[in-house]
Amino acid sequence: MPSRQIFLSRFRSSRNGFTLIELLVVIAIIGILVGLLLPAINAAREAGRRAQCINNLNQIIKALVNYETTNRLFPPGRMGCDAYTGSPCGSALPGAQRSGTSAFLAILRQLDDAPLYSSFGTLASGAVYPAIADSSTSNWSSYVTTGGSQSIAQSLLVRPPVFVCPSDNSLPDNTLLTPPTKTSSYALVLGSLGKNSNSDEAHQKYYNNGPFIYLRANSAADIRDGLSNTMFIGETIANDTAGSMNSWALSVAYLCSLRSTDNPLNTQPGGGAMVSITNSGLQGLPSQATGAFGSRHPAGANFAFGGGNAKYISNAIDMTAYRALSTIAGSETISSDY
Repeated sequence: MPSRQIFLSRFRSSRNGFTLIELLVVIAIIGILVGLLLPAINAAREAGRRAQCINNLNQIIKALVNYETTNRLFPPGRMGCDAYTGSPCGSALPGAQRSGTSAFLAILRQLDDAPLYSSFGTLASGAVYPAIADSSTSNWSSYVTTGGSQSIAQSLLVRPPVFVCPSDNSLPDNTLLTPPTKTSSYALVLGSLGKNSNSDEAHQKYYNNGPFIYLRANSAADIRDGLSNTMFIGETIANDTAGSMNSWALSVAYLCSLRSTDNPLNTQPGGGAMVSITNSGLQGLPSQATGAFGSRHPAGANFAFGGGNAKYISNAIDMTAYRALSTIAGSETISSDY
């Protein structure tokens, strides 16, 4: 009897826990399951970020459409000339007519942010980054609104959430410019012209073939290729770096708020055909830029079209179709499966 009790006691004690081998097997199984589930979890998170990014673009494009309905024109890509003195600018223009104000700033009221819009003062008076400083733009960055206390320099440090894609890992601050400003995940479409087309400075900025160029405002009727067939806004990356800086309040061709389809989608900053950044009148800009659209989403980027909708465009899109989608009056035939 005693021996049987000893045997049963040993049997019970041996079943009180897992053996080392059993623990290792369980850990291995858990590791395999985590390895299988993690990509799915990350994909689901990215799908959510991408959906929010699309939602931002839908809000911005609707604001642009509402602006055009009210004013009969879309805002120019850049409100004024830079320091360029050729046509259509000329050397006689005062600094107040050389404002770097972007179209994104112009539509703040349509984005339900009238207080921020008002804090910039009169946009036609060189409110943001005048390319030439003179008596007409004196103290522009310290301008204080009537009855308020927020200066333009302070307003530039506001980063409206609608201009930030959740997948964009750029830092929020662009400290390379004076005064500093906040980064943005989106840029307006200049057109298809750039280094690859051997276009000169005037055609890159003032006579490009897209919906948003310097100085000139287009109407819906000017988009002769059709609003639903013309890209208005696209995503950008590395927005806190010198070679791809992007600030929502400021427009500089191939950098801040204005990009082209000259290079393929998701051409990395510093790669592809680079245009010269000239006559900007700003300190801290690079001498060259790629000026491409791109995103941190896998294998493509989101674009908003003039018809009021946003779409995902693949990196594999044919370059002819990609560039055609960025022009307003090219009369190109575009396949529906781009």
